Amino acid sequence: MPTTESSPMWRLGRSLPERTAGGPKVVGEESIRQREVALGLRPGQPFLLQPDGAPDLDVLAYFFSPSFGLLSEQSQLSYAKDLRLFLSFMEGQGRQWREASTDDGLDFEYWRRRDERNPRRVSASKFAREWAACQRFYAWQERRGALSSPGGGLAGVADLALRPHRESRSNRVKWLLPKAYTQWRDVGLAGLGPGGERDPSWRGRNGGRNAAFADLLWSSGLRLREAGSLLTLELPEIDSASHYLRGRVGSGVAKMRRGRDFWVSRTARQGIQAYVASSRGLAVDRARRAGRYDVADRLLIKARQGQRLTVEDEARGQERTVLVGDLAPRDRMRLFDKTDAGWEPAMVFLGESGLPMAPDTWERVFTGASRRCLSLGVPVTCHPHMLRHSFALRMLLTLTHAFDRRMGLTAEERREYRLLFGDPWVLVQTLLGHTSPETTRNIYLEPVSGLQVDLFLNDDELHEDIAFSTTVTKYLAGTGLVNVGAQE
Repeated sequence: MPTTESSPMWRLGRSLPERTAGGPKVVGEESIRQREVALGLRPGQPFLLQPDGAPDLDVLAYFFSPSFGLLSEQSQLSYAKDLRLFLSFMEGQGRQWREASTDDGLDFEYWRRRDERNPRRVSASKFAREWAACQRFYAWQERRGALSSPGGGLAGVADLALRPHRESRSNRVKWLLPKAYTQWRDVGLAGLGPGGERDPSWRGRNGGRNAAFADLLWSSGLRLREAGSLLTLELPEIDSASHYLRGRVGSGVAKMRRGRDFWVSRTARQGIQAYVASSRGLAVDRARRAGRYDVADRLLIKARQGQRLTVEDEARGQERTVLVGDLAPRDRMRLFDKTDAGWEPAMVFLGESGLPMAPDTWERVFTGASRRCLSLGVPVTCHPHMLRHSFALRMLLTLTHAFDRRMGLTAEERREYRLLFGDPWVLVQTLLGHTSPETTRNIYLEPVSGLQVDLFLNDDELHEDIAFSTTVTKYLAGTGLVNVGAQE
């Protein structure tokens, strides 16, 4: 079976993104933009071309469709990359994508997950996401009548249900307990030594910013794109009476455009405030002096009334009214707010240049922090989405313990409380913004799938918080899925 690496690959292209403040100019940019607008391309729109660079009009129609346009920018790019793999796989079989059958889907699944000749095999969950992109594409093409055998063997591709197989858990650690997270953050991001001492060899200049961002993910469960696109005017006010503060994820950055409330700890919010007042302020001052904000493609906030902004779009020479939550990441990177000192980016997290950080930049920051930890003998690695998984696990255990112990409820009272306010699983689902409870249970909270919480919560020996924490830690460590941190 030919592998995709040895087969002609479909080409991934993207239209020009909207200009960002201070961004480089492209030769012939205006002419390119005019042609892309004429074709109906949105800024930064991904699309696929055949291996020889020729367009396939049916494939392009999918990428330009309103259905595809409803996806978030990150989802659009992910779907395009995943679909590219399958179309290239079909090319390697000497077959047109329109001819794909259920057998082709099964062959693709085997090659992606099990074929030893494939050096880049993927996990069940990764393949499930890839296959979802293919299912969406083929279902759309079938409705459009673009397939070779509508209603025949091709229909099976859109309906194919490939169940994930149980895998070895040795390399599937996706959760951190508080001790492991603190070790990773302090050593990897803040530059401390393994014992918590100052490391004289540390040369990092953005420890405060990076730790503040990580604490935001850890305490809120936000997705990388959601947290990385936050605006200063979206930060919740610090309330000394509340342990957790409520904010709002805008539909413009939320997955599937479903905005929702989120909660962040007061401690994490204070860390962000310290960053804004210190290294962020210095970066803004440097950028102003260097003239990095003196560009002609900004979105300037001229007035604000609640969640409604009046902005001046310098690139188009016009004013318009927008809702804060509707702003997409590309618009947020162009958005400027005026302070007593002058204009500055409205996004919270900035690079050393004083310009907004693209959300995916954080992946490299986390990778560097993990490498530093391993080099110093701290056995903890972390990526941004792992903190979302960890948040879910921590919230489930906290909510369950609170319901069954701290409230002092009887069994009957607990049942009534859950009927009124929901089960802890449902509350965690709400906090994460999931539409499916199965996603919350089976993927984010897999480590506790076999943990009979009620059995030991009602055991007199586990009445104290310390005993509860010790027992849970011991159980989770035994799953092989959770990093509990270096033990003393």
